[in-house]
Order: sequence, then structure tokens, then C-alpha cells
Amino acid sequence: MVVIPHRQREDLLQRALASVEGWPVHVEDDTAGDGRGFAVAANAGLEKAERLGHERVLLLNDDAWLQDGALEALLEVDAELVGPVLLDPSGRVESAGLDFSYSTGRLKQRTAAPADPTEVTALSGACLLMPSSARFDTGFRHGMEDIDLCLRSQGRVMLQPRARCVHVGGGTVGRRTRAATREALRGHLRLLQGRPVQQGLAVGYAVGQVLRERGPARRLMGIAEALSQAY
Repeated sequence: MVVIPHRQREDLLQRALASVEGWPVHVEDDTAGDGRGFAVAANAGLEKAERLGHERVLLLNDDAWLQDGALEALLEVDAELVGPVLLDPSGRVESAGLDFSYSTGRLKQRTAAPADPTEVTALSGACLLMPSSARFDTGFRHGMEDIDLCLRSQGRVMLQPRARCVHVGGGTVGRRTRAATREALRGHLRLLQGRPVQQGLAVGYAVGQVLRERGPARRLMGIAEALSQAY
């Protein structure tokens, strides 16, 4: 079953639906903007799929769509969590899995796709094949809930490079905004609970990213807000 949490543009949703035509689909509508967040909406869809007896769910963002044969390729991989290579609309690799280190607190995107299915530390929730019994931590407001899910996985987390998925991204919260900076750091700090040194490093990474991307300066206020609202 395919579950699509929806709270963005209708035209993008229709493109996502077209890419999984022929598969059973449930759209978990969150367009009212009631603040539930991705994790809550995704969990509601997963619960419905589990009640209906579907053991596996493809969680697909409403601003993402699969290329031909991607879902079939994902189903070929025997792992608890399986994801495709994510592409931006220009065709550039956005994510080929992620690496995360508890010792340094650093989270890094892989942008070189391997030739064969490869075990990775984490995958993006934009497109993720997963058990219907899995649940996201709803303490994450926007972002990092997918990393947390992968880190809690009891099985393998695998990238299937033969599966490709286009992801627009930034529709719910613009990527280089004060809100996005705040929520990314809040989620990062939650991942590193009980590790004050690594949390300090995470703050430094956030500041460094804003400086590398040349602001805008209001994103630094997002960092301050994240620290004041820390978990």
C-alpha cells in the first residue's frame, strides 16, 4: 500500500498519484494546516494500512514522484527499510542515503549513487518502503523524524540505486528560511539527547551552514529559537 501525507499543492499530489497508479493508495489529508506535522500524518496512514492488513507501506511525500519501475525495484530488496535515490527536479542526485555519527553529531547526505543495493545509516522519509507497524516519533515537528526512525530500526536500512524518485522539497517549510533552520536544529538536538558535547557541535554545524549559504541573517534567529525550545 502507498501512503501519501498531503498538505501541499494539489498539482504535485496528482503527479505523485500518477506515479503509483495501479497500487492501493491512501492519502492522509493534512491540508487544513492544523499543525499535526509530518510524523503524525504519516503515522495515521501507517495505522490505516496496518488495520487493512498491508504488511509493507511505501511512504511517499506529496511533492515526490517515482520514476518508472522504481517501486518494483524497491520491493526486490530484502530489508526493513528501503529507499530510492532521490533526485531534484533538474535530475541532480539530492540523496543517496545519509550518514550519521553519534560521536561527532554530524549528519551528511550521500550524493554519489552506488551501482548496487547498499546498506546506509539512514534514508529520507520523502520516499521510504517500510513495515506498516513502524511509527515515527511525533516529538519531531518538521525534519529528522526519518533519521530517528532509521536509527531505531532493528533491521537493515538499504538504498536501492535502481529506484529513482524526484523530490521537489521545501514546499511545507522553505529550505533556507528561519523556520527550516529552527526545526532542523531542534530535530538534530533531539537526536543527540544526553550528548551535550555533540549537541554543541550540532549548533556549530547549523551556524556554519547559514554562513556558507550566506544567510539570510534571520536564519540565525531560528538557531536561537531552537536553543530556547530545545528538547
